[in-house]
Amino acid sequence: MAPYGERSDDWLRLDRDTSRRVIIVPANNVNFFGQVSLSREDNPNFEETSSREGLIENEAFEELRSVVRSLLEWAFLRVAASRGRKQTASQKDFVSTARPRKPSEIIDTLYTTIGAKPSDVGRSSILEAAGGSSDAPDHPASLGPHNTKPTEIATALLALDQAREEAKRWEAEVELREAASLQYEEMLRILASLGLSISVFGHEIKGIRGSVAAHLTVLSSQVSGLPLDAKGALPATIDGLKNVTGRMFDLGGYIAGLMSNTESRELRPISLKGAIEHFHQQFAQYLDRQKITFEWDVKPAHLRTIEMHASELDSVLLNFLTNSIKSMKAAKVMPRLVRVSAREDGDLIVLSFEDNGLGISEDNKDRIFDAFYTTAVNLDSDDGLAGSGTGLGLKIVNDIATSYGGAVTVETPSDGYTCNIEFRVRADGTKKE
Repeated sequence: MAPYGERSDDWLRLDRDTSRRVIIVPANNVNFFGQVSLSREDNPNFEETSSREGLIENEAFEELRSVVRSLLEWAFLRVAASRGRKQTASQKDFVSTARPRKPSEIIDTLYTTIGAKPSDVGRSSILEAAGGSSDAPDHPASLGPHNTKPTEIATALLALDQAREEAKRWEAEVELREAASLQYEEMLRILASLGLSISVFGHEIKGIRGSVAAHLTVLSSQVSGLPLDAKGALPATIDGLKNVTGRMFDLGGYIAGLMSNTESRELRPISLKGAIEHFHQQFAQYLDRQKITFEWDVKPAHLRTIEMHASELDSVLLNFLTNSIKSMKAAKVMPRLVRVSAREDGDLIVLSFEDNGLGISEDNKDRIFDAFYTTAVNLDSDDGLAGSGTGLGLKIVNDIATSYGGAVTVETPSDGYTCNIEFRVRADGTKKE
């Protein structure tokens, strides 16, 4: 019934709210078709205008308008929600789940619109179109206006064909990047959970260190008071306990220091000499127990990295060391050798970490930096530092290097060594006198 349903009548106020972006889904009057049936017998409160074109906007009419608008709004908002689209402008923190159309899909739609197919615009068809008749019903030259030259149509279709091919290549690259991003997110979730566990471990170790030391002192005192024939193996057992707990406390203290540096979030240039020296001192006793000869050299001594987290450089050194220990144990070499050196290379600092373990095969050189890839074997050892591999260590090292303008590569080792991994980051730009 006029005027309801006419293009110019906005009796449900859909055009108004859509234009004001109160509703942001397609909800204009032209998007709907239907009817509402009313009878005078069942609806006596409705009154027609004197011209019999429409109803008087009384209370009954307002209620009708509200009900119909509510029904339509409920329907189109449900459709929008099922399609993963935003429903109202006031919807906060909305993240669309709808997949955007691929460029190749848009181009395929254009092919359909002009009545062509991708196969129609192959190289041979383009050449035929350039000299063909525009009267041929299925020929690409017939797709344009009557005054369009076949060569112009051929050129346009060739460009469309090339655009489709480029879109396909781009989409394949995006899919690869998305797969890599998902894998990286998985790695970050694992690292986050590991970080929480390690933080708790470091805190607990720090708390019990004094208690364990006190109990061992009391135990030593009590054993020393026993008759010589009653002591037996107790002194040696106590020395063994001091040894293993000392190793545990060394590692716990190092981890606690790492977590402390991480919490500060402070970026600053790191002295290579200071970092390596501190690292060596922290693990000197452990290295001696593992019969590892550890050498290090920094030239020039003032080398400093670009501003970075101190804990990141510590993580690099720790990852390199644990990998070297696993490799040397698997190779069953004696003596065990580790050499760390640092040098300048233009505007970069090169940190070289060498060992005489198994080395890295040609097949693994490009794979060892991938997430979750590991060549570590299960070693029958009580060594808590160089435990089983997770395949994340060198991936983390590589990400740290690239985030500071550098890279990690496998290079030729020096004489007497079988493996050399070089970690590069940008150097501090401050000039030294």
